[in-house]
Amino acid sequence: MPYSEVTTPTMKTRSSLRLIPFTLIILLLTATSPLQAKTTAPLTVTFIDGGQGDSCWLHLPNGDDVLVDGGKPQAGPTVVAYLDEHGVTDIELMVATHGDSDHIGGLIDVLASMPVAEAWLDSQTCTTGTCQDFYQALADNGVVTSTVRMGESYTWGEVDALILNPSEPLYVDKNENSVILRVSYGSVDFLLTGDAETGAENRMLNSGHPLEAEILKVGHHGSSSSSSSDFLSAVSPEIAVISVGPNQYGHPTEQTLSWLQAVGAVIYRTDQHGTIVITTDGSTHSVSPSQEVTRTVFLPLVLKDYLTLPATATPSIPSRIISPKAVCSLK
Repeated sequence: MPYSEVTTPTMKTRSSLRLIPFTLIILLLTATSPLQAKTTAPLTVTFIDGGQGDSCWLHLPNGDDVLVDGGKPQAGPTVVAYLDEHGVTDIELMVATHGDSDHIGGLIDVLASMPVAEAWLDSQTCTTGTCQDFYQALADNGVVTSTVRMGESYTWGEVDALILNPSEPLYVDKNENSVILRVSYGSVDFLLTGDAETGAENRMLNSGHPLEAEILKVGHHGSSSSSSSDFLSAVSPEIAVISVGPNQYGHPTEQTLSWLQAVGAVIYRTDQHGTIVITTDGSTHSVSPSQEVTRTVFLPLVLKDYLTLPATATPSIPSRIISPKAVCSLK
């Protein structure tokens, strides 16, 4: 009989004893190998640059897509194109924060371009032409609509959303009734504030609901009627996103910018940084603006060397040279 076919009990036992520790080592290495570490699907929150207005797209870890506002009617094609470019074929949830045209106008094009399952609204009635067109588009496309109020909460897998506004009784000013969402994934929170002003901010401060958020979408495009110092202190944002374009209102105001800086927030603006993408795994977050900001700063440059004057020069002429202002680009 060939040697390869000979097996004795002694040989088999010794072989098994040798394999046991080796197998344990392999199992331990496999369990602790970085290649086998569990990967966490990201939450991506994109502030789409559509000029003066708001549009924010959330791509959830479970694959669902949420669109909060759509900018002006003129921004509709921009929003639709951006969603198309990123493979969005349908919207699970559309949030219309309130009836201003620079928030809901572009949503009409979205409704015409892809299926939308559900829409959250601040109210079931409105008066402006753009708002009525939007409500008609919701009805024509069979979208299920719900009005939401402070304290309601929703969950998509590991992502939670808490409604912080509006609350009863409603304000006369529709900006104050903006739907406000606090979206949480792990330890990272986003606060999306629509056009809410100090009245709604004060209600939130007194509500007992959590307001702290790493990322704040600044209210009302940085208007002085929003973002009170008390509210910003409670939110304590690391990143502040201002969705704004060329406008006649002075948005964002110097007051708002200074108060954001006072709480230590890094400010990103769609009129300067373009579309802003924030990605988080629930523990850390990163910001990717579509363009860098270039500022021109004029700095006086003083040369220390003295000019040797010709013999005919008038002694009263200063001998120190001060150059023309130098231009320096900072990115």
